[in-house]
Order: sequence, then structure tokens, then C-alpha cells
Amino acid sequence: MQAEVTPILDEPTRAFVKRTLDAGLLELDDIKKVVASLLTESDQFTPERIATGLVGAGVLTKWQSTKLLAGKNGGFQLGTYRLLRPLGKGGMGVVYLGEHVVMKRLMALKILPPEASRDRRRIELFKSEARACAQLDHQNIVRAYDFAEVGDKLYIVMEYVDGVDMHLRVQRDGVMSVGDTVDVLLQATLGLIHAHERGIVHRDIKPSNLLLRTDGVVKLSDLGLARIGFGSESETIRKKLMGTADFVSPEQAIDEKTVDCTADIYSLGCTAFYMLTGRTPFDGTAAQKLAKHQTIPIPYVRELRPDCPQVLADLIERMTAKRPQDRPKSTGELLSQFQRLALLVTHESSPAPRQKIVAAGDTAVDRSFVAGNTLEDAALFDGVEASGLLDDDVFDFANLPISQSSDEMTKQNAGMNHFPVNHSVNSNHSAAKKEKRTFESGSTQAVLLGVGLALAVIALIVVLVAVFYTAMRSDTNVPVRLKATEEGKSIIVVDR
Repeated sequence: MQAEVTPILDEPTRAFVKRTLDAGLLELDDIKKVVASLLTESDQFTPERIATGLVGAGVLTKWQSTKLLAGKNGGFQLGTYRLLRPLGKGGMGVVYLGEHVVMKRLMALKILPPEASRDRRRIELFKSEARACAQLDHQNIVRAYDFAEVGDKLYIVMEYVDGVDMHLRVQRDGVMSVGDTVDVLLQATLGLIHAHERGIVHRDIKPSNLLLRTDGVVKLSDLGLARIGFGSESETIRKKLMGTADFVSPEQAIDEKTVDCTADIYSLGCTAFYMLTGRTPFDGTAAQKLAKHQTIPIPYVRELRPDCPQVLADLIERMTAKRPQDRPKSTGELLSQFQRLALLVTHESSPAPRQKIVAAGDTAVDRSFVAGNTLEDAALFDGVEASGLLDDDVFDFANLPISQSSDEMTKQNAGMNHFPVNHSVNSNHSAAKKEKRTFESGSTQAVLLGVGLALAVIALIVVLVAVFYTAMRSDTNVPVRLKATEEGKSIIVVDR
């Protein structure tokens, strides 16, 4: 008589597992390992508990599990990349962390939303950003590697920066030290020099576009508004976009066709103000902020941050001058100023240890803050909801490392409607498999031993033949030494 089966997963949990497998995110073995681990604590399973276990094991991201729990099983794949989680959102599209399915390399995928794929202006701007990124190759600029199209989705494959943008960094950790601020500004200026030398004006410098990697390297990102050369068509396409009101230069707000590198210098000065004070230069609506940028000097930094060196406060004031000609003439000139400031800050104060840079996606970050950055990404999903349940024999839990305490807990809950596991049948099956493996192992060893002995005998014969042949050949080829005698004219062989 067959022993009574013991259930494991109920129907809602089985449906969740099916969605996970249909989405192509995990293999069945990954789920088995997590189930076996969770069984050591309890055999009460819910979709949420399985999802938490998969996230804790590092085989599923929090974003992926949230989508799966919501009933979605599509939208996790884009070309050759598996989407892991959102990284940010801007006017040009959304950015996701993607992993190449073969190379396992992490990349940032900037995706133009499907609804924008029918807007010629948005498409041209997106392609313009890709062209701008392609011209730049510098350690302080986010690199772009590819531009691709899958269905109605256009996307740029970019370097993934494991870190945090400066806007989030200040919001999360507070205002920055003077030394760290100067270091960020210096690195950002190096990136701008590289772009300006190639005729590219960024036109959207702001804290959220300065990415601080966990090793302290700063990278400029988001060239969606970058100006490359001149032309009426390109300017017509861009006429509705002019930067961010909190950081835009006065001349860019009036006529962006005439802006040059000094517009980026102005925006970088406003960014420095934000990093040191934790606030933007002006308050109010977007229109009010633009008007204030035209007519009102930004507040003097030392009024809000007394410990800021006067030379740095004066430089920021000069960078944010209303007239472009009153600012530093180039980013090259600005770089020399920051280099001298870096030496001054180091000389006048003992260098404090740099605060640990925690990546925005790191679990150490305050969860409530990160949760607020969830993107509306429904457009990337196909809306498919998983239907139907898995067959009872999809899981084979015979090989799960279930402890005795887990077995006892399982027997106490045998009345629940879960996946069945027949311990008696599985035990006999495992014993048979073990016996078969032992027999096959012994047979294999015997065959290998016979082959080894045969090869040894053949090798010995070959060696003996070679030795005999060498001896015979040497015996016949050695010249004979002779000695002749006069008596009887005989020849006597002395030696060989």
C-alpha cells in the first residue's frame, strides 16, 4: 500500500512559481534550493514568503518579485538583456539595470517609452543623444556602447555606474564637505573639457546628472539635451526642451541656439551651490525660477554655509554670473581654479576620511527612500497574467535536503492542499538509484584498470624492441681496430 503523500505548496504559491518560470527569470533548481532552505523553519508557504526567500538568496530582485506578485510574467527581457530593476527616469526615457543573458555583464539600458516611438521629435532627440555619447570616451563621462531596437522599443546600452547621483546623495546623507565638493566639481570639469573640445555642450548639468561611483569616480550622464553643431532642423526638434529650471543658465532660457560652454559652467555653479547648501538657488514655480535666474544673483554660499572657504564661494559666484563674459572663459580655466582649491583645502585642514558611498540600489540604503523611486513601468510589460497551475509532478522534492525537524512539521500539516511528496516511494527510488550508481562505478573502474595494464604491456614491448635494435645497430657500425704481424702474414683482431 502506498504511503500517504505529504503536501508542500498550495495553489496560489504554485501559481507564483509558474509565473516565475514562465518569465524566464529562474530555473527550477533555484526554486528548489530556496524551498528546501525555507522548510527548515516552517512548511507554511505563501507567494510572499517564496518571493522573499528568492530575493534573500540573490536570485531575484525586489523589483522583479513585486511584478511577479502583481500577477505579471512578461516584460523582464529586452533583446539580449534581462531587466533587473529601474535606475532612474528622465525626460528622454527610463533607465534600467540589465544583465546580458550570455555574458552576465551589467549594463544600464536607457529605453525610449513605447508611446514616444510614434513621436518623430522624441525619436530624433533620442538618436541625437546616442550620437553625442558615441563621440565621447572619457573616465568622467558615462560611456555608450550600443543603440538597438526591439519591437517598438528603442534603447541605448550604456555603462552601468554602481553608485548614486549627487541629488540623491545630498537628500539621503546631507550636505557635502568642502573637500568632497571640490573633488566632485574637479572631476565633472574634466568630463566637460572632453565634451567641449569635441564641440558638445551638455546643456543639462545638474546634481542628478552627476553620478558618484562607489570608488569615488564622478561621471557625467544624460546627454539628451546636448548640442552638437548647428542646424535649423535639429534646433526645431529641440525647441521645447531647454534644461532644468533650477540650474539653467539665463541665456539658455532665452535662446538656447546661442549657448556655449559657459552655459554648462553656470549650471555647474548652481550644482555646487546645491551640494554645499542642500537647496536649489531659487524657490517658486518653474516660470518664477527662470525669471529669477535672469535678474537675481544666487545667494552667497557663505551666508548659508559659513565654513565654506571664501575663495570657493567667490568662484561659485563668478561661475553663476548673469552675463556669460563675466564667468570663467572656459572649463580649462575653471579646472585650474579647482586644482588650486583642492591643494588649499588639503593644506588648510587635515583631510577627513571620505564618507562611504552607498549605491542607490544597495540594501543598506533607507528602504522608505528607495521605495519612493519606483517607476511607472507598466508600458514595458505585455500585461500577460499567468493562468493555470503547475502539474503535481513538476517538482521532484526527493533530493531536497529536508531535516528531520522539517519532516515532523510537514506531517503535522498533512491536511493542506500542497504539492504531494511520497517519502516511501522516494526512499525506495533513491536506494535503487544509489545501488545502480555503485554497480556502474565498479564496472567502470574494472574497465579502466584493464585498459591501463594493456597500455603498460605495449609500452614495455616497445621499449625492449628499441633497446635491442639500438644495441644491434651500434655493434655493426663500430669500426674494427686491427694489428698486423709479420709472422705468417696473419691478421690479429685486437678489439672493436
